[in-house]
Amino acid sequence: MEKLLFFTKMNFAVKGSGGIQNKIFAQANAFDQLGIKTDIFYFENEKIYLKSEETVLMNQINSKFGFLKYIYGGFLKDIKIQNYEYLFVRHFLTNPLFIWLLFRIKLANPKIVIFMEIPTYPYKFEFGLMTLKKRMEQKIDEFCTYFFRFFIQRIVTFSAKTKIFGIPTIQTDNGIDIEKFGLTIRPVFDGKNIHLLGLANIQPWHGLDRVICGLSEYYKRENPINVFFDVVGSGDELPNLKKLANSLSLDQYVHFHGFVSGDDLLKIFETSHIGIGSLGMHRINVAKGETSALKSREYAARGIPFVIAYLDRGFPDDFPFLLNLEANENPIDIQQIVDFYTNCLQEKDYPEILHNYAKDNLTWNAKLKPVAEALKNAKKSSNSDTDL
Repeated sequence: MEKLLFFTKMNFAVKGSGGIQNKIFAQANAFDQLGIKTDIFYFENEKIYLKSEETVLMNQINSKFGFLKYIYGGFLKDIKIQNYEYLFVRHFLTNPLFIWLLFRIKLANPKIVIFMEIPTYPYKFEFGLMTLKKRMEQKIDEFCTYFFRFFIQRIVTFSAKTKIFGIPTIQTDNGIDIEKFGLTIRPVFDGKNIHLLGLANIQPWHGLDRVICGLSEYYKRENPINVFFDVVGSGDELPNLKKLANSLSLDQYVHFHGFVSGDDLLKIFETSHIGIGSLGMHRINVAKGETSALKSREYAARGIPFVIAYLDRGFPDDFPFLLNLEANENPIDIQQIVDFYTNCLQEKDYPEILHNYAKDNLTWNAKLKPVAEALKNAKKSSNSDTDL
């Protein structure tokens, strides 16, 4: 069986990375099922692993310099890159060390086919949202991405772009591991209380501040239904959300749970009536149809209606259990969400309908099949060129 090395520079030990870790492992499993044996190269703090048939500790690094030296090329002494037909890279802000790594990989294995996945494109922040360090990293990235075209055959994108960095794209969107995201118990609705769930590695583009501001407006008048907002996760934007909720005197309505997993997370799902997806993608200049958030797919698989503020190509325009709001800076109209939920209740089997839609349309096997086919075709083309 042909082999693929999945390269990611994300630290899986960081709280909040669990969703992306699950995604990467699910993608690897899908490639396996599509006939390409996949190993994952990743790290957890100072430990660097290779996940294959058995997860192996490749190295343990005790200094930042040692880590950079190993992850940007030292591992090639331990991993025989010649044994792989394919390299699949999850994009991160690029630097000259990574370009040097791609050069060394191609030097060691000229026939290897390299694809890169860019989950969100454009991925550049507005400068006002960035630290000085991030601005410098972005400038370096702008310079280095030019050199991708010399090493990478295709870009896997969830956007509508046909070329990125001068490289042809494969357009797909996010999938889910349906076996991990089963249907949850339908939450009780007593006619008086609705719980919204915001689950994320919390960043400005999730737009959860719009919900908090919307709740402030909602509670300025009398309402027969209490609306609560459960924010689950950590991230750069969390301190700002806490300050915002406190300044608006919403402490009894907005609850911050921090990072939660396992049975504790399942209990929160089982009390959540509506899932809150990304409401601020416009803040990073992501146009309609340019992304497909994993969280929306998880809500669907678990049978929870959800709210977003971008066009998701994974769902039809008239999908009855998705509320698509305007992509702007206005507070969310909470009454609109309440009305949306009461409409969902008209279909008594809505959780099962949502789950079955996810099972039939949103699995990683379905989403990565064209990518696997493109990898194999690129290999054939590469071999033909070599034969000439």
